[in-house]
Amino acid sequence: MLSDLAQGRPDGRVVKKLNLFMECQALVGLPNHGEGLQLAIGVVGAFSLWRILQVERTVSNDVMTILRAESAMGILPELDDTQIHPESLGAVRVAVCRVLDAAYREIPTSVVDQCRNACAAMGSHWLYRQNSDLQVLEKDLGKVITAIQNYVGIDKSRTICSALEIVNRLHPRGKQNEARRLDLRDVTEEDAALAVHATGFVIREFGWARA
Repeated sequence: MLSDLAQGRPDGRVVKKLNLFMECQALVGLPNHGEGLQLAIGVVGAFSLWRILQVERTVSNDVMTILRAESAMGILPELDDTQIHPESLGAVRVAVCRVLDAAYREIPTSVVDQCRNACAAMGSHWLYRQNSDLQVLEKDLGKVITAIQNYVGIDKSRTICSALEIVNRLHPRGKQNEARRLDLRDVTEEDAALAVHATGFVIREFGWARA
C-alpha cells in the first residue's frame, strides 16, 4: 500500500505492527459455552449487540464463536411514506423509531413499553383516517383495540387486534404492582422480541411496509 511505502525505511523494508488477538477462552467455561447469551462488541456508548449461536474449538485449539446480529432492522419493516397520511406520518415514524432504538439495547420492559406506544400510535392514526374520530388519537392501546373491533367488526379485525393485544397484555408484566396483583412472571428478552415482531406485523397489516 502507498501508506506502507511512505513509512518505509531507506533500505526498502516496511515496518508493520500486528494487533494481538486474544480469543475468548472464558466462553468455553460457561454453561453451554455461553450459547444463547448476548455479546456486546465495541465500547460504552458505541457498541453493537450479538447473540452467541455456537462456540467451538478449532483443530488449532482456537475458540471460534458464531454470532447473530441483534438488530430490529430485519424485524421491523421500513415504513412506506406514500402509504401513510402526511399528517400521521410524523407521529407514526417517531413511535417506530423509538422501538428501533430500544430493541435489544434496553431492558425488556422498556422494549415492551415502546412497542405498546407504537402500536397505540399506529392503531389510533389508522382508525382516525378511516372514521375521522379525532378522540381515538387520545386513547390508550386497550381502548384503541376496542375501537377498531367496533368499527371493523370482531371477525375482520381478529388478526390485527390479536397482534395488538399481545403487546398490550405484555405491558402489565413490567409494572411491579400489576405483576404482583395478577401474579404475572417477569418480562423476558424473548417476550420483548415477541412484542417487536408483533409491532412489525401490525405495520405490514396496515399496508405501511415498503415492499
